[in-house]
Amino acid sequence: MHSEKFALLLRALEELQGGQASAARRSLAALTRMLDVDAVDEDMQYFLFATALARRLGVGEAQQMNLYLRRFELPQISLFNLVAERLPMVGLAGQIANDVLCRLLSGHEEATLLDVGLGTGRQEVALLRTLKASGAAPRRLTVVGVEPDTDSLRRAEVSLLETAQQLGIHLRFRGIPKVIEALDANDWGLLRDCPGPRVVHSAFALHHMAAGVDRQDIFHRLRAVEPTAVVLCEPNSDHVTDSLSQRFHNVWNHFSHNFDMVDELGLPARERNGIKLFFGRELEDILGVVDDSQRYERHERVETWVERLSNAGFSPAPARLLEGSWSFPHPTVHIRQGPGYVGVGHREEMLVPVICATLDTSA
Repeated sequence: MHSEKFALLLRALEELQGGQASAARRSLAALTRMLDVDAVDEDMQYFLFATALARRLGVGEAQQMNLYLRRFELPQISLFNLVAERLPMVGLAGQIANDVLCRLLSGHEEATLLDVGLGTGRQEVALLRTLKASGAAPRRLTVVGVEPDTDSLRRAEVSLLETAQQLGIHLRFRGIPKVIEALDANDWGLLRDCPGPRVVHSAFALHHMAAGVDRQDIFHRLRAVEPTAVVLCEPNSDHVTDSLSQRFHNVWNHFSHNFDMVDELGLPARERNGIKLFFGRELEDILGVVDDSQRYERHERVETWVERLSNAGFSPAPARLLEGSWSFPHPTVHIRQGPGYVGVGHREEMLVPVICATLDTSA
């Protein structure tokens, strides 16, 4: 971390914060001249961080650096599949979440899954298969998908209905083409009227709530729906802080583990670099957007999500809901249970917790 490359990156950051734009440009240029992303694994990380900081100097400079990176791009659908299937902080976290959801939904005549940030329903299709394999799937299941992208919502509906028909599960689908903070009184009323038990799930979506949104208020609104449980998957790092310096060090630590894991998994070079470039887009948002209100990737620590759930009237799920024999075939990947969550991590760092909280009926 105390290499000459890192020192140049820190110098550029300090110069940016001090309003020394010309000096920051020189430091970033000196850094990029030292990099060989084709031959040195760690250099892609340095280039991506340099590109993110360059965006603060002007979109044009970042675009020029991105042109250099474009040769590593993979088709978006291929990239999503790679991230979901090969990286444990996504694929394994999804498996853990589905096992927890299966325990919450199984054995009921009728139940509802409220999914915030449904996407194309990839994880939820897998959940239907898990429910079927359990032998105790609800006879009737309602899935309410909150997803702003209407094309994704349509694809999710088709996939879920087709899978449910194949499995013999009676499924009703209701789509709400909005982000959760845009739900109105009618939407919240619809959710309260869904057949119970109701279970809320959200994977890598709630941190996208815009600046200025009262996240605690959203959880109070979820509490009013009276779900039996809430299951969340979120990256474990503080990228909300207003301090650019603190945010830089938090994101450096978090993504260093992600990038090291990518390098250790033995993927082909094109796939490794493509996945890193996928994360690079997040870096540009976290570090490169000057107007903080326009940032999109606003990750928080697991303790913050657990506290928010507690303040809204939920309690950490009992250990029996979070027990499992999950594993990943690499020695640096760990799975550890904490109070109300199961964490997927790399070496000593927990990267993604699967958080589960149940309704506190005494609240």
